[in-house]
Amino acid sequence: MVKSFLWLFSTQVSGVAMALIVGIIVSRKLGAEGQGLYQLAILVPVAMTLMLAIGGGAGPSYLIGRGVSVKEVWGWLVVLAISATAAALCVLTWFPLVWPGPIRTSMPWDLRTALLVYVPLQILTNGSASVLVAQNRMRYVFWVSILPRLGQLTAVMIVALGWGLTVLVVATIYVWMPFLGLLVSLIAFKGQAIPRWRLRVMKQALGFGIKGHLGNVAQFLNYRVGLYVTGLMLMPRQTGFYWLAVTFSELLWYAPSAVSSVLLPRVARSESDGTRTALIANAMGWGTVVLGGVAALTSPWLLPKIWGASFKGAVPLLWILLPGVSLFAWSKVLTGDLAGKGHPEWGTWSSLAGFAVVAAGSLVALRSHQVLWMATSQSLSYMVAMTLVVWGFRSIHSGEKVSWQSLFYPQFSLWRTMILRSRETDQ
Repeated sequence: MVKSFLWLFSTQVSGVAMALIVGIIVSRKLGAEGQGLYQLAILVPVAMTLMLAIGGGAGPSYLIGRGVSVKEVWGWLVVLAISATAAALCVLTWFPLVWPGPIRTSMPWDLRTALLVYVPLQILTNGSASVLVAQNRMRYVFWVSILPRLGQLTAVMIVALGWGLTVLVVATIYVWMPFLGLLVSLIAFKGQAIPRWRLRVMKQALGFGIKGHLGNVAQFLNYRVGLYVTGLMLMPRQTGFYWLAVTFSELLWYAPSAVSSVLLPRVARSESDGTRTALIANAMGWGTVVLGGVAALTSPWLLPKIWGASFKGAVPLLWILLPGVSLFAWSKVLTGDLAGKGHPEWGTWSSLAGFAVVAAGSLVALRSHQVLWMATSQSLSYMVAMTLVVWGFRSIHSGEKVSWQSLFYPQFSLWRTMILRSRETDQ
């Protein structure tokens, strides 16, 4: 498990490093307002992908862990990608007001619709990466994740040096880059990429996906509704601030998320237990808390220095977000275990509870025209969601009597035990 985690974590770190460089280039070329418009432009395609990809995220890992063949999983992903694209086109044709106001006024309808190419490309790329994780083919996972980021960085640098960046150009580059990851997946699967359609597999994927999908949607809204609300308030500059605060704080989640991705297929094969997962969550959680403290201390100097002086307004938002983001690291790890046990619904319930908090904060923010309320509700929502996930984890593992100490009390001896047990499993 340690090797798989290191591969996945290095993949995520490399990807986020390149994404940060792209963000810095765009921020310095377009400023806070331009960055805000760019984030609003890609928000709808990204949201549509997540909302319509039922069972397309963790579902393939779960199916592979249950012994379903790659061809059958791939057949499900192809059906899902086609259906999601058709649904997205229908929704945005019938309800054009879904696009934030600043995007409707600055970008023609046909160019906005073209951004929806992201939907099928990302569904297929995410699903194939999930299959590769379940197969423990981490080198391919690395390139599926890194090549789109590398392509985006290269394209943005070439355009910035040669012609000059615009919001439309940067958004177009972003939505097409998953195609590179999809190519790597097809190379990895070789003959297995020929889809085989099985109604039984589709029912199984939908059954797993529906239980957790509402939670995925609610979780996405928890993460990104702040950007949409600032767009509704017609405040692209504040959107830029909020984007940077959220992006910078979420860097703390990459290690817990990598652990969760590795845990899910292993737990689905009954290779893990509650006590071990609790030890892992303990280490990841406290590590995230320490890093959050470092981020809080360095951000007043770091953010304006790297992203530009116009982004000073992101610092107070970051301080508000960090407590909730740090505590949510426990939830990141534990939801992987719960999903592997066939209980993704706990992620759904926790995300819905968190979204209720965010929704209340959104109403206050819209009424007062203050983005600080969005950040406060966002941080509180992470705390509420984490509390429910911990409750669900202890309920599912009630027979093992997982102690509060193993989950939350920081002890170096517990972390050493976790490392030793992981090494024994790998051997």
